[in-house]
Amino acid sequence: MGETREPILDVRGLEIRFGGVVAAEGFEVQVFAHEIVGLIGPNGAGKTSIINGITGFYKAQSGEVRIAGQNILGRRPHIISRLGVRRTFQNLRLFGQLTVFDNIASGIRVEHHVAADELETQIHDLCRLLEIPAVELNRATQELPYGLQRRVELARALIANPRIMLVDEPGAGLNSDEKRTVVQAMRRAVAEREMGAVLIEHDMGMITQACDRVVVLDHGRLIAVGTAEEVRQNPDVIAAYIGTEE
Repeated sequence: MGETREPILDVRGLEIRFGGVVAAEGFEVQVFAHEIVGLIGPNGAGKTSIINGITGFYKAQSGEVRIAGQNILGRRPHIISRLGVRRTFQNLRLFGQLTVFDNIASGIRVEHHVAADELETQIHDLCRLLEIPAVELNRATQELPYGLQRRVELARALIANPRIMLVDEPGAGLNSDEKRTVVQAMRRAVAEREMGAVLIEHDMGMITQACDRVVVLDHGRLIAVGTAEEVRQNPDVIAAYIGTEE
């Protein structure tokens, strides 16, 4: 009998409402180690609201959100973060006046007690992974080009060695080479670590290159699940998303 894998992230029946506005209704997704799941849909479909619900920034009305089997729904964001959940944001949330090194280091909680030499090694490894030049480590983050700032934010999330990464539109404002670097870094990170990732992205090229599976939202409801090619061919997805994008 084959071994049954337990998902790192298991979301079932998630419902998020703001008055009469439905942000998520009956949403479900499972993410396993070494896997990237894409979350796509038109603007206003509820993608970021779902991420906010998973991470405790929004209060969900019902459902379950389990991290490695433990239900975290209703817990505060800092508690969820301690359980190994890391996220990035649509709009950068870096400390602009701090150096690149200090921004990345801020992703490790003080209770982890990482030795200074070990921390430096980890940061240099992440900089190589994300093609952040080592010469930039002592530079104020606000002085960096936008594409580099995006990658610093990813490095800050990865330094904590999370169980699950929730990455919100990392390709926004990046050129094709920078997007390729982000995709390659995410693929390598999930391959080498016991972690999974959820990627929100409008660039279907990035979704195709990065994601093992794709889930599609429309008005808070799940309308399709499959590979990138499968959802591209789905009539509901074409009508709700791909057709309008084109």
